[in-house]
Amino acid sequence: MKNRLTKLGLIVLALAMAITLALLSAFVERTGPQLAQYGNLCGPAATDPCYKPVLKGGFPVAYLFDAPGVSRERQLAFVEDNLSLAGLILDVVVYFVTLLIALAVARGRSLITDCP
Repeated sequence: MKNRLTKLGLIVLALAMAITLALLSAFVERTGPQLAQYGNLCGPAATDPCYKPVLKGGFPVAYLFDAPGVSRERQLAFVEDNLSLAGLILDVVVYFVTLLIALAVARGRSLITDCP
């Protein structure tokens, strides 16, 4: 019973850490290749839309995208910008699996070193 609670506790800890890492990965920002309209005074007659690469955040999969005209330009915020729930869930899954593998390796090593 104690072994099951320990495993469950480690899984819950890994899930909490995965969610935290995925949310913190929003600070990993990059631009493009998607384009968004950031104004309408471009072109020779200044009547064409202006397109720029979109700022996005999240690693390894981008899940937060800058929403031009709604939020501050070139600055990401969870409340104002476009959130891709699928991308966020995929990031959590990637971090969760990575942490579970790291915990399994660490537990395996501790079992090997504990044996006489």
